[in-house]
Amino acid sequence: MTRRKRDEVEINGKAARLAGAMSGVFSGDMAPRKRDRLSFSPVPTGEKGGAGEVGPSSNTGQKGQVASDGTAIIDYLTLVVPQSSLEDLRCQNIDLLLFRIFGFRGEVVAGALRAKPWMFYRQSAYLTDREGEMVGRIGVAGNRDTVCISLTGAGCKWVKDWNRVRREVETLRAKISRVDVAHDDYEGERLDVHALRERAAAGDFCEGGAPPRHRFLSDEGHGTGSTLYVGGKGHKELCVYEKGKQLGLKTSRWVRAEVRLYGKHVEISADVLSNPGPYLRGAYSALAELITGICTRMRTIKKQVECSATAAVEWLERQAGPLLFCLREAFGASFADVLDTRVVRFGHPGRFRGIAKGEPLYRMMREELCRTAA
Repeated sequence: MTRRKRDEVEINGKAARLAGAMSGVFSGDMAPRKRDRLSFSPVPTGEKGGAGEVGPSSNTGQKGQVASDGTAIIDYLTLVVPQSSLEDLRCQNIDLLLFRIFGFRGEVVAGALRAKPWMFYRQSAYLTDREGEMVGRIGVAGNRDTVCISLTGAGCKWVKDWNRVRREVETLRAKISRVDVAHDDYEGERLDVHALRERAAAGDFCEGGAPPRHRFLSDEGHGTGSTLYVGGKGHKELCVYEKGKQLGLKTSRWVRAEVRLYGKHVEISADVLSNPGPYLRGAYSALAELITGICTRMRTIKKQVECSATAAVEWLERQAGPLLFCLREAFGASFADVLDTRVVRFGHPGRFRGIAKGEPLYRMMREELCRTAA
């Protein structure tokens, strides 16, 4: 057997063992953790280099907790974990890995690993939440003996403690290959996508070098929402869009600013997970004075339900209002019974996919629609 052939056999053997371990049942106690020294890495502000100061670490010294200023949330995350770290800590079961990093206790679980290539990995599995929605993916067997975990915004909403995620990312020596940091201006008082478009054209997003590319997608006054992109994929990209209108409510003033950071050319500090606000404001100096106020996941979810529910009722009035009127006039007191037996059917409209389901959705719809009506 040639040396090249022996190397191929060894590499394939490692990949097979990793896939088998990740799909098998975990056994044995975790090895003691080895904590690396925590450090703060400011987010780069230039398009092609140099790190720019955004302030000191917010480590309070209290049990390693890191306090966030509450101006931003994590809305997308992709981690790459070395296989050697998982072997050192005897953490080779997918659901155990999800618990260790994110604290999931059934909120998000992994499906079966399949020979379905994804992100340079030969095997992958989908991650689903307790409501049955697909909220991420995991890849194994490939890409330099690593494991890749990706959570969408719908998956990030199940994370209760981002301080924990930061600590585990550092312990496992994981690399953040992408993270999206978002701020919601629910009333549209500070963020204006059209005003920011003018600032981008004027070069206000230049951070010492050539101005980053920008593009603007206009809704041409149709009320479906306009979007501004600054920068590009691979380093960092700002996306400002009219979130409420995107959800179908033409009168909504809700605007979201989202910075997507990529770890392809720079190392993204784990500090962003527990303290995302400075990274959002520090990405472009033009955002520094605009990104203020509290932004929480629950408030965002409630706002999504409000916009989607109001838009759904407007659609129902427009599409079926006359028919419902005829049915009410025809059946009088039996109108509700006719709706219940002949019209209503089980399910959730697609517009609520990834937001909420079941009783939490019904409760928020009652609260938000009644509040809006009042």
